[in-house]
Amino acid sequence: MSWKVIVFLILAVLLVIFTVQNQLLLNIRFFHWEITDVPVAYVLVFGLIFGFLLAMMMQIPTIIKLRRELRKVIREIESSEKIEPSKDEEGGLEDVSMGNDYKGGFFNE
Repeated sequence: MSWKVIVFLILAVLLVIFTVQNQLLLNIRFFHWEITDVPVAYVLVFGLIFGFLLAMMMQIPTIIKLRRELRKVIREIESSEKIEPSKDEEGGLEDVSMGNDYKGGFFNE
C-alpha cells in the first residue's frame, strides 16, 4: 500500500471522528441569508474546501504562464531539430572516407 493512501485513510478516519464528536448546531447568517441548525463539522469542512479552491484559483495565472512558456520551448526544440546538422559535428556521413582502394562493395574483389 502506498504511503499516500495510508495518510489519506488516516485523515479520513480523523475527519469521521471529528464529525461524530462535534454535533453542535449553529445558525449561519451571510448578508440577508440565514441557514439554521448546521453542524460545526460541516461548516469547518466547507471552509477548508472553499479555502483550497480559492488557493487553486490564485495559481491559475501562473499555470497559464508556465504552459505558454512550455509550448514556446517545445516549438523552439522542434524547429531546431528540422535544421540539418552542420559539417563540423562529429558522426556525419560526409566525414566518412572509404579509402583510395575502395571498389564499390564489400564482397567485390
